[in-house]
Amino acid sequence: MFLTEITQIKAACLHHIGSKVLDEGIVLSNDVLQLDDDSRNNLISYCFSSFKNDEKYCFKNEVGLEFNETMACIQKIFLNPDLLLDQSKLLAKVLYERSERPGIKSGDFIVVYFTGCEVDGYITDTIGLYKCENTTSFLSLECNGEKSGITTLRGFDLRRVDKAALIFKIDEGTGYQLSVIDNTNKNGAKYWIEDFLQAKPRSDEYLLTRSILSATKSFITKQLPTDKDVNKGEQVELMDKSLRYFQENDSFDIDDFSNKVMGSEKMASDFGEYVESYMAKNNFEQVDQFDISASAVKKSSRLLKRVIKLDKNFHIYVHGGEGLIKRGYDEAKGMEYYTLYFKNEE
Repeated sequence: MFLTEITQIKAACLHHIGSKVLDEGIVLSNDVLQLDDDSRNNLISYCFSSFKNDEKYCFKNEVGLEFNETMACIQKIFLNPDLLLDQSKLLAKVLYERSERPGIKSGDFIVVYFTGCEVDGYITDTIGLYKCENTTSFLSLECNGEKSGITTLRGFDLRRVDKAALIFKIDEGTGYQLSVIDNTNKNGAKYWIEDFLQAKPRSDEYLLTRSILSATKSFITKQLPTDKDVNKGEQVELMDKSLRYFQENDSFDIDDFSNKVMGSEKMASDFGEYVESYMAKNNFEQVDQFDISASAVKKSSRLLKRVIKLDKNFHIYVHGGEGLIKRGYDEAKGMEYYTLYFKNEE
């Protein structure tokens, strides 16, 4: 993802970040990395292997973007790539100072300047930031005819990135465009995104699609049962209709969605009010019309679980069929029951 045939490493720097809690300090390199062809190719593979073209981020700061220290360093590098070494040292210091949360590991910090990357149809320069925390053992084999041997070494898995960010040289005025990875975000240690990068999700179709789907699930599973006599089967049917709307349409319109999915005018009105409150409470931008992100729908489909769990005996998986599930009560048995209507049994 983001790689093209012309992607190249212009320069790269490596520093070591110790544990701030243990006062281990940092070790700063005084020169850029010297890379042979194999090392260069492996580094490119490592730097891009774990990224997906899904949710985008941008830099933020409550006072103003000019006060975001990480963004300030990135701006200077983009203006003059020859400043990569000096600015990478400053970035290392910022990362160390922002690593005060408990449980944060020490690790190596890599800053890479790429040319020829692609994002949203643009070919642009890109800066990659990487924190490598988890090492693994591997065997180094030697057999040259005169001697042979096996040595155990430790290094980083090329297929797994711990923490990373790609900053693309576009949209500078709104905090650039970032793609972020945090695969070691345990025990609430959100320092990589929140403290070091000071980044937030961009308000694009991916974020809007996921946020509306989350609001829909919350409305159906939390709000409806408190306001109306809506049983589990009806909730599951509503979630199935909601998901099918996003799967079958290219764009979202809240009025169209409410009328087609929620059914009654009262429920549609309640849904509109709930979404407005939900978006404001969760600091999401309220947008009533937007293009639907297929990747966001695919990723969020697991949120809208269309399963009716009955005691520990049965699970009913619903994949459509509005009005084909009826709920009742058997007085003789003293138990609830569902009636399912179908034409063919497979």
